[in-house]
Amino acid sequence: MTQEPDDRATPTALHTSAHSIGAHCETAALRTQLAAHGLDLSEAMLFGLAGGINFMHMPAPPGGRGFTGGRNGPFPDFTRRMAAGVGLDLDVAVTDDPDRAWRELRTELDQGRPAVVYVDLFHLPYFHATRHFGAHAVVILDHDPRAGTVTVSDRPALPQTIGTAELATARASGHQPFPPRHALLHADWKAARPPAEADIRQGIRLSCRAMLHPPVPTFGLRGLDSFGAGLRHLLRSDTPPLAVVEQVAGNYVDFELAGTGGNAFRNLFQAFLTEAATLTGDNRLADAALLCADSAGRWEQLLAVLLPDWTPAFAELGETYRAKEVNFLAGTADSLAEAARLGERLPALRAAAADELGPVRSRLAEEVAEAVRTIAETERELFALLGDV
Repeated sequence: MTQEPDDRATPTALHTSAHSIGAHCETAALRTQLAAHGLDLSEAMLFGLAGGINFMHMPAPPGGRGFTGGRNGPFPDFTRRMAAGVGLDLDVAVTDDPDRAWRELRTELDQGRPAVVYVDLFHLPYFHATRHFGAHAVVILDHDPRAGTVTVSDRPALPQTIGTAELATARASGHQPFPPRHALLHADWKAARPPAEADIRQGIRLSCRAMLHPPVPTFGLRGLDSFGAGLRHLLRSDTPPLAVVEQVAGNYVDFELAGTGGNAFRNLFQAFLTEAATLTGDNRLADAALLCADSAGRWEQLLAVLLPDWTPAFAELGETYRAKEVNFLAGTADSLAEAARLGERLPALRAAAADELGPVRSRLAEEVAEAVRTIAETERELFALLGDV
């Protein structure tokens, strides 16, 4: 792939004024892109317009780890719905030709337009990731052909500078899940408009459909029930302690730290409902926002149980995960180095927590199951209310 520095070219103008810290990669990316073209919307509103809330539980394959999540739908379905909520018809350009991918991206940047692309975050040097995930959205703000670098707007508070070769590797990754295939979003960004009431209500309907009428029994409210039962069974079985700790720690990351905005996206959805109530004047949405805040609080209780402070190793494990995330989001060179250092400690801390699991295992099984039960109970009430809006 030809992406050599070009001494004859000049750097494109920086768009760092459009960058802002993000809760979730795709809503943050679209918010940054829309702001660069004159439309300022919250991430929460974009999330709600996409019908963003759901629950999904994908059991672990042999020798692997299951996946849990709180968002409704993968890329590009979620992303197209988000764009449609602001009046945009989204085109997703994909290619297996890295040279073509770079030319198309550089055309956007040379015209002074930021561009939303998808990457495997494992290959982003500032992430120091240990797992592949290719559905990660970032905004490329500009490039410097002399230095061979691009400026990336991602979730950290500061834009990041990486090499064009590093970006190329991240875009070309073939690893599962969700190989990015050099995906680049195109739309008439200047035509974006504030959402209408109909767009807001459509987003609510999409979330209700996902939670109340899931396509498979491990999704939606049914999926919450099966997840709670499965986790209780795992904890009460003879599954090796390290495998148990890996599972509950993985759930903690999926719900809280993997770009969810906190509490399995419920914080974002609650903020959306609050905005929606104000914009529509519908008091039922204000009531729903309060119920969603209750749900978020119950998710917080579950997270506290998944990595409890009942033993020294469990407490340190939870503190280290949270400190790593804080340092990552700060986005400075020193904080990113500290995040990497903390990440290197996690395997040993999970092993230490496994050594301490025995005396608390039964209690953990019951408290996890009860926490999930109360979440499901609250969300049944929430989505019954929203189903009538």
